[in-house]
Amino acid sequence: MKRNLLIALVVIVFMSIVFFSFKTFISTINNQRNCEFANIDNIEINVGINIPSVESSNCNYDDVKNEKSVYFKFDKDVNINEYCSLNKFSKLKTSNLEDYLDLNYTGNNNPFKKGIDNFYSKSEARYSNNYHAILNAKTKELWIVISFKD
Repeated sequence: MKRNLLIALVVIVFMSIVFFSFKTFISTINNQRNCEFANIDNIEINVGINIPSVESSNCNYDDVKNEKSVYFKFDKDVNINEYCSLNKFSKLKTSNLEDYLDLNYTGNNNPFKKGIDNFYSKSEARYSNNYHAILNAKTKELWIVISFKD
């Protein structure tokens, strides 16, 4: 009886340590601001947009503004129509273009240098940040600007 109780106690302690270690690891990724450690995971957690396989990327974190700006060039194999649908991007309209013009983009600089055809957008105010995402469906490029609230 004592042996079974001891085994159960060891299993409970072990599972608790594993759970809290995993939770701490996820919190570390979520709270990361720089572009070094688990950058794609950090963006996926903070923004809620899946980042598929990429050819190239660029990232910049501004300490003064508490803002992260990222750029991704997706692999050619990414199905962009499915990606837009799964991540709930909307066709960018000129009426909401002004919200995106003055953002601090990184990578290929300003995404709108050739007009807004083939562009999709998504933005949200979340509990820990506000973000704006711009997707060029033709070139398979994604820009995200995250403004952290803390």
